[in-house]
Amino acid sequence: MKTNYARLGSEALERLEALAKNADTAQTKFLLDWLNENKNTEFGRRYDFARINSAQEFQKKIPISAYEDYAGDIERIIDGEKNILTARDAIYFCISSGTVGDEKYIPLTEYDFEAHYTFMYGAVFGQIREYYRDLDESEIFGKIFQIGEFAKTYMPDGRMNGIRSGCVYQWLDENGGFDASDYCVPKEILFPEALEEQLYVKVRFALAERDLTAIHGVFINRVAGVTEYILRNWEQLLDDIEYGTVSADIPEKQRGYIAERLPPDSERAKELRSIPRENLHKGIIKKIWKKVKYILAIGGDSFFYYTEKMRGYAGDVPLHFFVYAASEGVFGLAEKVGSADRYMLLPESAFFEFIPVDGDTAPLLMGDVVVGKKYELVVTNRSGLYRYRLGDVVRVVGKHEKAPVVKFCYRRNQIINVAGEKSNQQQFDMAIKRFAELARTEVRGYCVREDFSGIAPRYLFYMECEKIPDNADGIFEKCMCEANPEYKSCLNMREIEPLHIEYLREGSFGRYERTLAERGKPMAQSKIPHFLNTEEKKSFFAAQIINAEEKI
Repeated sequence: MKTNYARLGSEALERLEALAKNADTAQTKFLLDWLNENKNTEFGRRYDFARINSAQEFQKKIPISAYEDYAGDIERIIDGEKNILTARDAIYFCISSGTVGDEKYIPLTEYDFEAHYTFMYGAVFGQIREYYRDLDESEIFGKIFQIGEFAKTYMPDGRMNGIRSGCVYQWLDENGGFDASDYCVPKEILFPEALEEQLYVKVRFALAERDLTAIHGVFINRVAGVTEYILRNWEQLLDDIEYGTVSADIPEKQRGYIAERLPPDSERAKELRSIPRENLHKGIIKKIWKKVKYILAIGGDSFFYYTEKMRGYAGDVPLHFFVYAASEGVFGLAEKVGSADRYMLLPESAFFEFIPVDGDTAPLLMGDVVVGKKYELVVTNRSGLYRYRLGDVVRVVGKHEKAPVVKFCYRRNQIINVAGEKSNQQQFDMAIKRFAELARTEVRGYCVREDFSGIAPRYLFYMECEKIPDNADGIFEKCMCEANPEYKSCLNMREIEPLHIEYLREGSFGRYERTLAERGKPMAQSKIPHFLNTEEKKSFFAAQIINAEEKI
């Protein structure tokens, strides 16, 4: 093992704690140092960075921006021009995950990777070490089951590109700092030549590893999906382990790869067969891997169905809810192990401003935010976006020393607003959770769109449920009214027609993931598309609806 995870984590946490104690000062220093470094860039000269000496002057001189304001400059950077937005060169182009609109390219500098490595990578290991402070390091840090993949892709001129969750691994490997021996899956699987479905291959290597100590993913729905894959194929997987065979459903290339590297292992198969089949799903993670110490994945209210599923699969294995990040930067770290929907903002990863959602005041600085209030985030990142309107609305739920602790609520442009009601994802999540309780069903996934086919507009929901309840539309309508009083008011005024639910066939969201994968999008990065904001998404889910005959 090349990486000393305990030391890396300890150093990252120590730095983070020091920054949190002086968050305001750290923010100002970060901003002014960054402006000074870039004062002679084209952008810096345009806005006279050399004459900015405070955060307040920065706010007065630089307008709030969006991606469209940088599109032309980014195209020039892609074409090889330098010194436009930053004095540092762009070494990676982060492809937006595309939850809203078309994919975008965000240039990243090595300065960005340094923050990513420290706060999104290193600090996690520090928190795990703190959680298990009474155990020896060798018991905590062993083999990792990395569910995602980090396909190396490049721009035409050879500079790296890809998604945010995989970028630091590509950067580390380019610089000789990535040690694949820390992972249970071989390097050529972690860095595949082409993005293709390799779930069976990953699972076979993971099941063969007795000393697994961690499972790493990006979003918890994907981690839960891999666990369910193991449960569904349990007997076949054990047979393949015992006899060294490979499922006939697997592509020939992958079958040959597995056959060469994983010989029959009757002892491991015997160990796994000794696990009682009754209630196999309960605490299955610890049953398979007795030494596992934590599971890393973004979860919480936005993924409540999968989060609860994963808690059942994990048993007493703690969940680390990872980070709050986007293509544009790394912004927050889960406050502690097991803390869902609570992310401490990182004072040195970006300069933050906060637009109050319920007021007309100018954007506030980190030291001025109020616990309990909602704000839209504006960031100045480490790669040349200045006063960039991220579109995320967060609620400040506490403070870690002087650094705000936030909960992601919704994206500003991800709302449905047909009559002034402005329903957002947080409200939909609340309504869905309450609906599942009242209707006594499990909602495995949902998405929503506007429907203008009637006299007045209405909300059309697509749900994948364990069972179809009676009077579901009426129950859910009540839940929506409770979650959003403005929706109730519009409904009462007949500005909106009552909502309607269409039910999806089992596995619809999994099929959507696979469709994305077939188009070259990493499955580890895929999120449930709650808002059907393109015709392509609308058509896909409309085709998954259970027809009348299937409901009988």
